Amino acid sequence: MDWNAFEAAWHDNGCHALADLARAHPGERLYAAAFHLFYLDGTQILAPALAANTEEAVHQNYGDSTRFVPPEWRWDVLDAASSAMQPWYRSLTEEFLAPAGDDAERDAAMAALEVAHDGAIARVCKAMTATARRGGIHDSLAPHFVVIILEGQRGDEEADLIRASVAPEALATVPELAEYLQRLDEA
Repeated sequence: MDWNAFEAAWHDNGCHALADLARAHPGERLYAAAFHLFYLDGTQILAPALAANTEEAVHQNYGDSTRFVPPEWRWDVLDAASSAMQPWYRSLTEEFLAPAGDDAERDAAMAALEVAHDGAIARVCKAMTATARRGGIHDSLAPHFVVIILEGQRGDEEADLIRASVAPEALATVPELAEYLQRLDEA
């Protein structure tokens, strides 16, 4: 797999989807985008969902904020970005999982693919955040717009995924995310 090309494709598709969203909703201010709904089993890997939210859409759900809960966001799945990446995910499945002959090989292939994919998506998040903050996506994005991995299904791994996907200097500009991360660490 050419991971650099994979990351560039996600970056470009993600940035285009966010720009289209911002243009379609000019009165709303996007504060974050997130990758979530990662899926990998012994036979395939699917593209995670890219979600986006606005300040106006944040609400309390059973006493908890939805600020960092992508399934509760206004746009929990930006289909255009994930759909454009489907050929890449078919290639990942063919390269990593299809050759596995037995359970041990399949487990090793899944573990290797998960580590490589997590790292690639984390780098995509950092690159998209940098592009957004340079004004390269749309000028209506919040000044501290951030793209992160928010994968609540991964339990204890979520804090590590956030740290991997957000550069420390960017995290310092998003106090709500730093507080969320601290709560995860304390749980």
